Amino acid sequence: MSTNAADAGTVGFDIGPGEDADEFEQELWDTLDTVPDPHIPVSLVDMAMIYDIEADGGDVTVTMTYPCMGCPAYDMIQDDVRAALRTVRGVSDVEIEITWDPVWSKDMLTEKAHEELKDAGIAI
Repeated sequence: MSTNAADAGTVGFDIGPGEDADEFEQELWDTLDTVPDPHIPVSLVDMAMIYDIEADGGDVTVTMTYPCMGCPAYDMIQDDVRAALRTVRGVSDVEIEITWDPVWSKDMLTEKAHEELKDAGIAI
């Protein structure tokens, strides 16, 4: 899991690239930060749905979760993640691993997400 997001919600859970992230990994995180959740106007990164991104050459593995099991948008979100990352120079393949550990919680939302939800009239 990443280690440097100052605005992560849950104690012990950080969002974003680690302090030792290279430029390529930072670009991957920045790219995913542009991918919105299809249900609400907040990025998957700020929603704390992206737990980790690992790059081995051009092969990228994204470890992510969902706010609930049985989400009807699973495939659409994964397609959006793959499509976004494939625009990054040097990415040849994107694999997505789904995890439920830790279980997603609204406490994991970044402060930015809280503000965006508030601005959109969505109460948390």
